[in-house]
Parts: sequence; structure tokens; C-alpha cells
Amino acid sequence: MEQLSPLDQDKMAEAAHICMSHSATSLNTLTGKKISVSLPSVKVVNSADIKNILTAFGMGSVTVQIDYKDDFHGNNLLMLKENDVKVIMDLMMGGTGVASPGELNEMHLSCVSEVMNQMMGASAISLTEMIGKTVDINPPKATLVNVKEDVDSIDYLPFPGNKMVIILSRFEAAKLLKGIMIRIFPMEETRFICDNFKTR
Repeated sequence: MEQLSPLDQDKMAEAAHICMSHSATSLNTLTGKKISVSLPSVKVVNSADIKNILTAFGMGSVTVQIDYKDDFHGNNLLMLKENDVKVIMDLMMGGTGVASPGELNEMHLSCVSEVMNQMMGASAISLTEMIGKTVDINPPKATLVNVKEDVDSIDYLPFPGNKMVIILSRFEAAKLLKGIMIRIFPMEETRFICDNFKTR
């Protein structure tokens, strides 16, 4: 399987970390809580690997997917446990971060979709500045993942190709909530990012 050089791995990790930092700032604005972000992990995988990763991390979560428009290909998946979705919604409504009892409803899914939309909007602007190419996003799609079949319903590879790069970042807010952001890029886009990557 095609691999990335250590330098290109570092570039992808740094680009993802910068994007995630901007996303965290958006989440901080929405919730009023400081968001800490882990250093991302970068790996070259195939489509089967990605499904296994999503199954491992996504079970019992709400997964929100946003891919890119036009001729830039990639996908972004936000994974939050049901309790964390409730905490975020409570914070956005001015609460203290207490998860409400009961099952998730359409309002919860709408809330977390808007969170992902805001996070990825900030991330796309950041990525545009880093690679000198306009990056725009499609609307979010939220899926409640309780069984393996739910993973199949997620459009996690909305682009052709078998070899791709997956970048996993974790984030949390004190002891209130935590989540995972997974970014997936085909090798062509990965090469473009690495060849054009620049920071201020």
C-alpha cells in the first residue's frame, strides 16, 4: 500500500491540527467552554479499514458527516456519544451542561448538525488559507449509530479510490464532554495538500 513520507505525515498532521483548533474555537463559542484538542494521528488505509475504524469508534454515538463541494474531495466525521450530544445542547441553550433524561430526538440531531456545520465552516476557511485553494462544504448529515448496519448508512466515502489517508483527532471540554473528529482524504487530495501546504 502506498505510504506517506514522514515529512508528508507531519504536514497532514499539522494541517489537521490547525483546522481542528479553528473548529474547537467555534465549539467554544457555541458552548462557552474551553475545548482542548489532542495531537492527531495520521494513517494510510483502505476502504475496509475505514469501515472497521468507524465501527470501533462510532458505536453508541451520533455521527455527523460533512464532505466537500466541487472538485475537492474529502470527508469529515464528528462522533459524539449520546450523553455528550445532550450536554452540548444544554450548554447551547444556556444551561450548565446537564444531560437531559430520555432518548435523543430530532432537536438533538439538528443541534449537533449545526455544531458540526459551524466547526467545519471554520475548518474549511483555515484549510483554504493553508493550501491556496477554495474549500467549501456540503450540508451536514447526522446518523444515530447503535448497530453495525447504521455504519453502512453513513456516506463515509463520497469519492472514488481505495487508498486514502485518515486523520483522527480527539477533543474535550473539562469533564463535561468529549468527542472524535475523523478526516478522510483520497491520496490525490493528500498529495495536493502536502505540495501546497503553507502556514502564515
